[in-house]
Amino acid sequence: MAFHTSGQKVNECAVQITPWYQNKPGAVSLSFDDASYTQYTSAFPVLEKYKIKGTFSVVGEWVDEQPGYSAEPGSFEIKKMGWQQLLELFNQGHELAAHGYNHQKYDKQLPVNDLVVEMRNIKNLIESRIHSVVYTLNYPYSYASGNIPEAAREAGYLFGRTGLDTINPPTPTSMYLLATEAILSIETPDSVMFRQWIDLAKGNWLILMYHHLFPVDSKEMEIIRSHNVANYYSVPPGAFEKQIKALIDAGYWIAPISEIGKYIAERNNTEIRTIAFKKKIYIYTVTNLDKNIYDRPLTLEVDIPWKRVKIEGSLNDGIFEIQSNKLYISVLPENQLTLSKE
Repeated sequence: MAFHTSGQKVNECAVQITPWYQNKPGAVSLSFDDASYTQYTSAFPVLEKYKIKGTFSVVGEWVDEQPGYSAEPGSFEIKKMGWQQLLELFNQGHELAAHGYNHQKYDKQLPVNDLVVEMRNIKNLIESRIHSVVYTLNYPYSYASGNIPEAAREAGYLFGRTGLDTINPPTPTSMYLLATEAILSIETPDSVMFRQWIDLAKGNWLILMYHHLFPVDSKEMEIIRSHNVANYYSVPPGAFEKQIKALIDAGYWIAPISEIGKYIAERNNTEIRTIAFKKKIYIYTVTNLDKNIYDRPLTLEVDIPWKRVKIEGSLNDGIFEIQSNKLYISVLPENQLTLSKE
């Protein structure tokens, strides 16, 4: 990012892109694996209630037009969403991500070209149904090693989500090795651990991985309890809503993986240029990124001595009163803003 000023100076005027959208203190993505039907019946209503969007993973061999039952080898069958439910999620603004055509780990030693073929199978399937591009690959079993990350890039994905059990920094080392904190049971994380995750997410990007939302008295939980399974990858619906409310109360930006990933790329590859006059400031956001892909709005922080400003060219045009000399503006990349003193 750069800052250029010409013309008559307006005392002091500084412009920068905030680390997270709307200057939120951190970012959170909710990622759902395996398309469990309970995600539709229990998670979806909660997300809609709080106007939050998540990332839902699709396994090719497990999805049909209508909900059906499938199982891991040696496990009992679990009801999964069909295309009817997945398309409803997508049409409501949630992200559909790839999770393998078959729910099997990719072979890290396979040649990149062979892995690309496998990864494109599920990508093509989802894209043929939603008529939109799939950008995120949630690796089966969260496993990504060897040639797998490079193959994900070659296959046309922008983001790859792994396990790793940690929180991503504001600029991850690799967008194809995004770390995740997994919800393993009602006990893991407990309320103390979940609060720690929330605290550590300040300034960072926390990705939470969910699977099932079985009620405590469900037949699935009865089977799990009878086998003394510790990590059963489910949380009761009520506990899920409490977790969502805790994230909201923390003030974080909660958005799908691809949306936050795009913001980071835009933030790191956009130059700010300004031309300032006595009563007018022009701000330009300049980037070489493909605007057909990187189309997320950025938030600019403008430090300006004026008390009242008219904004033109942003996503929130109008006349605003300025508090503490700071103004926050949402704008698309490769755009021109005009600020006028009122």
